[in-house]
Amino acid sequence: MPTTIDTENLHNRLKEQDTRAFVIGWTGTHSTIAYLEPLVPILEKLAETHAFTFLVISDRKPDFDLPFVQYLPWQKATEADDLLRINVGVMPLTDDPWSRGKCGFKALQYMALGIPAVASPVGVNTEIIEPGVNGFLCATPDEWLACLTRLLQDPTLRAEMGRQARRTVEERYSVQANRRTFLELFDFFRTA
Repeated sequence: MPTTIDTENLHNRLKEQDTRAFVIGWTGTHSTIAYLEPLVPILEKLAETHAFTFLVISDRKPDFDLPFVQYLPWQKATEADDLLRINVGVMPLTDDPWSRGKCGFKALQYMALGIPAVASPVGVNTEIIEPGVNGFLCATPDEWLACLTRLLQDPTLRAEMGRQARRTVEERYSVQANRRTFLELFDFFRTA
């Protein structure tokens, strides 16, 4: 069973990508905030030529203090609304056994809301994200910078990737798409 997203009751809206301000976002707990550290120099380089906000939604403020970083405390009641503030969601990871076992939930949350995900090509991310279609996979700082720059400059691309991202979640990772498989597990165990 893949990780599933509730696309009917929670992640049920689409991001409007034609916005004046450009916001790159990340959501996660303080235990995973360290994954952002390699992204900081990339964001600093991007900030040399482009205006944007980097929104960190978490239970703890990040240690890095940069003028383009905005912190928003995570709240269950406003989770979807808070995510809809971002144009592009990031999911940087290290390539190690722990990260390879992660379920891709951040990317799926972004994608369910029509937000392209830019992620490390680690673990299940390589199955969820189809590069150039519903998001990007980036292994090097140059790839991260190029993909973020491209998405920053092209709201039409963001919107199309967002639609494809939403479609991916609806077809493969939504509660509705996996309902039958989940219920069949009970039949299997009942007869086993």
